[in-house]
Amino acid sequence: MLEQVLARDQYVTNAKMEPGATEMVEYAVRMPGQMDGTDILLPIDAKFPKEVYERLMMAWDAGDADATRAASEALAAVIENEAKRISTKYIRPPLTTDFAVMYVPTEGLFAEAMRVPGLAQRLQSKYRVTVAGPTTLHALLNSLQMGFRTLAIQKRSSEVWRVLGEAKA
Repeated sequence: MLEQVLARDQYVTNAKMEPGATEMVEYAVRMPGQMDGTDILLPIDAKFPKEVYERLMMAWDAGDADATRAASEALAAVIENEAKRISTKYIRPPLTTDFAVMYVPTEGLFAEAMRVPGLAQRLQSKYRVTVAGPTTLHALLNSLQMGFRTLAIQKRSSEVWRVLGEAKA
């Protein structure tokens, strides 16, 4: 998805969040922003708690309300634990953004995570991690791409005005 939306130099695969770190996040989007010209990285880590999600789907299909509730709570616990790990391993301001994205690769898993009351808000406020499914991540990447284009246009227009000023002088 990153390849489809962003230019290759706008993201990094297996990125270290700080010099000398041993942990690498699967993907990071390069965000312009530091005064010295270095990029700020937006960590994106993919998670797919397959076994827990499959248990939830089996309980749902069986119509077992108790098993469904237990599996939903287990899924929420796994997602929250992963958010905590992402937060402690990859969020390193000012080298990174002050938040990270946890990508879940199916809309069904994303829907189940959003269905848990208060989970998304808790992950954002407590761990600074946003859960994104395929559609949500695509929208986020498109928004970032538009921002990148706007910055490029602003940079070019200031260069044009500078050249015009020099020509006028």
